[in-house]
Amino acid sequence: MAETVSAEAIRVLIVDDHPIVRRGLQSLLGSYADLQVVGEAEDGTTALALASELAPDVLLLDIQMFGVNGIEITGRILRAAPHVKIIILTAYDNDEYILGAFRAGAYAYLLKNSLDETVVETIRLVHTGQRLLSPSLMDQVLRQLHVLARAQQSREHRLSADEIRVLALIANGTTNEEIAQAIHCSESTVKRQIEEIMATLGARNRAQAVAIAIREGLI
Repeated sequence: MAETVSAEAIRVLIVDDHPIVRRGLQSLLGSYADLQVVGEAEDGTTALALASELAPDVLLLDIQMFGVNGIEITGRILRAAPHVKIIILTAYDNDEYILGAFRAGAYAYLLKNSLDETVVETIRLVHTGQRLLSPSLMDQVLRQLHVLARAQQSREHRLSADEIRVLALIANGTTNEEIAQAIHCSESTVKRQIEEIMATLGARNRAQAVAIAIREGLI
């Protein structure tokens, strides 16, 4: 039997296009006195209207729904109701969705196979202003952030993807002749490219260029 709702209960809006998911979340959250489900929606358009009308504290939002997807509707909801803290609750674990959700302003990203206790605790923590990610996604996101950081560093140093590859080959002890074969160009082109790389990095020789590249996370 559901507990009596506390006067200070966290107001939750559930948005998912599957009725069985909405019913399951209603049942789960209804058993906690500090959580109150104030409404539910099956699509982004309805969610946007209810977010303004019901003023929930936390919104549980799926990504793939009919019409507007969860990432796009996150931005719309936050423009209309900036106080709402959005938790993405989805079956999708790809990098594009995860990063897109946080860029749009979501506070947390959970997979639907998360434990019930994880969902409940995430709602509580997000309500206090914390940002969270499913533990199973942490390594995946950290790897992606490393890739993004390397891309940022290469842009700052104005190095192309081909120049980064040449640096990596140099770091592996590859000769100019072998580099030329690997990137399908002449040795003279490789020599000129290495000189340009050293000039860009401010390195005096190949070894120093590699050291700088490693230090800056380029390779």
